[in-house]
Amino acid sequence: MQKDSMDSLPSIWITIGVSGSGKTVVGRLLSERLECDFLEGDRRHTLANIKKMASQTPLDDTDRKEWLLRIEEDIRRVKLLKSEAVITCSCLKSSYRKQLTSLGQVQLVWISVPEEVLKQRLALRDKHFMKPEMLNSQLASFERIRSDERVIVVNGVLKPSEIVNEIIRQAVQRFPCLRLSWWQRSGMLEQ
Repeated sequence: MQKDSMDSLPSIWITIGVSGSGKTVVGRLLSERLECDFLEGDRRHTLANIKKMASQTPLDDTDRKEWLLRIEEDIRRVKLLKSEAVITCSCLKSSYRKQLTSLGQVQLVWISVPEEVLKQRLALRDKHFMKPEMLNSQLASFERIRSDERVIVVNGVLKPSEIVNEIIRQAVQRFPCLRLSWWQRSGMLEQ
């Protein structure tokens, strides 16, 4: 695996995948390991989107436009502050992933989970607006990761701590300076 240049050291890590893949749990743990901020992408949805999903109506590209723009704003803010953050975002389509990664210094992390495991996990959720019945629409919308996308792929069936260990292992191969503390890395982000 080729090591990326210092210029491409990620300041934003986006955990991606369909509902139930563990984006939030893994994202929070990853932000702790990286000693950086955590932002829940679902909180960037408009109230209309949340109501739509709660009524088991899938979102379309128009619905997701404002949501993605809000996540873009978060990315720009993190970069402006020369900071680091982990953000959750399903990023179902390659165009969404391209939109967010085009801002630079963004590393996507796809948490890959088999459909049966996703169904089991969603059946256990009772307080989330995304109901198990919505999984099929997300799986149908999800566009497979292409080889030219800058994505770390991890097995989402592992325990969350093991998933984060695997993310860090792969990330350090690409970005050796991730072994440094946050305050040492922040100096590199300012260059």
